[in-house]
Formats: sequence, C-alpha cells, structure tokens
Amino acid sequence: MKHIFFCLVASLLIIGCNSDKKEANKKNKVKSEKTTSSSPIIGKKNYAVVWNWVTKNEDLVTSNAAKISNELNALWQKGIVENAYYNSDSKVDKLSNFPNISFSIKANSYKSAEVLLNNLTVVKKGIAVYKLYPIGTLWLARNNDIIQKIGIKKSFVTVWTTTKKPSQKLTQEQNDTVLKLWNTGKVENIYFDIQGTQKANNKTDFVFYTNANTLSEAKAICESLPFFKEKIATYKIREVGVFWMGKYGQK
Repeated sequence: MKHIFFCLVASLLIIGCNSDKKEANKKNKVKSEKTTSSSPIIGKKNYAVVWNWVTKNEDLVTSNAAKISNELNALWQKGIVENAYYNSDSKVDKLSNFPNISFSIKANSYKSAEVLLNNLTVVKKGIAVYKLYPIGTLWLARNNDIIQKIGIKKSFVTVWTTTKKPSQKLTQEQNDTVLKLWNTGKVENIYFDIQGTQKANNKTDFVFYTNANTLSEAKAICESLPFFKEKIATYKIREVGVFWMGKYGQK
C-alpha cells in the first residue's frame, strides 16, 4: 500500500522522526533497551490520543508544521509518546493532503496528559482537537517478524469498554484469542487495564490496533473475540492508517 505525502507537514513529521529512529537504532546495538528504576516513565499511565481537525486553513497548518513536528519528536524521544500511526488517505475528517496522526502518551494522570497535549501548538492554535482514552499497560507490542511476512495492511484503532465483569474462564479465553490474533499479525500494540475490566466500570479497559484491508474485515476480527460474543464488552473503531513509529530507541 503506497502512501504519498504531498505537503510540508507530512514531510517534516516523517523525515524528522525517522532520522531519529535510525540514530536510536544505532545506539540500541551498544546500549540495553531495559528501563532503569530511575526512569521518570516508570509508574506513568498510558492514554490513547485520537485527533480531529478543527481548522480548514491549510496555510495555518503549513506555517506551523515545523513546530508541530519538533514538539511531537521531542515527546517521542523522551519516551512520552509511542506507537504512532499516520493516515494520509483518510475517508473522514480529511484536511487537504495532510495526514491524520494518532499515538499513545504516558502521563501521571488524565489531567496531566491533558496539560501535555494542551501545551502543543496544534492545540493552542486551534488546528486540531483530541480525544483521550485511558488504556492501562502495554501487553503486546508489534509482531514485526510476522507482519513483514504477511505485508503491511491498514490499521484500525479499537477502543473497548467492558460492561459486565467477566468470569476467570472467559477472561482466559479472551486472552488466548487475542494472543492467537497477535501471533498472526492481525492485532498489535495491545494495552490492557485488568482492574478496569474486573470492575466493569464503563471506562476504557483495553485498546488494540487491528490490521486489515477493510473496515468490515477489521470489525470481523473484533467480533470474533469472546468478550464481544458473550456481550461482555463493546468497542469503537477508527481507521488510523499505517504504523509509523514505536518506542524511541527500538526498531
């Protein structure tokens, strides 16, 4: 699947961050990727961030592209932003040829995540607004080996909410099914909040990205899960394009 960037902001975002990815991968060969106990990231929570354009002013986006890129790149290098996706061919919420971006962010709390995002140029200048979903802990990242074999497909973010407390048996069935989907490259970057699931508190309990050619195919994957079949959980789904970058310092 080919994605062509026609605009300055896309070029700055992709080229700027990819050059840092290459440098980080070089450092990876001589430095362990394990996080130390002194890391400020430990203990922080994960939140999925999905953006929507609010401006129709293309010049406003272009004139702020460099600053937007630098701010996102800085958060990624600090380990605050991870698992970013871009969609250069969105069928909804489209602004000219600018790509739509989504990612995960680490913060001490929902409020502190809002503070981080509200300080970004893209928010302060009224370019885009975001929706923030608490998503727990990263369980399974991206199965690069299998995805390279099957080829890159479109990715869809799925945000799940449990409405009933599942039994231990059903939870095990759910985990086994998700693991099988991950092993075949159909899902990736799975975040899971076990406390939320057990409390059935109508909050976001897990999030994962589904890889599929079409929306209907992505929905079929989601609806194959035991939680959905047993009406334990509901989900929202949105196309996010293709995987862009994971954690800083990792391939």
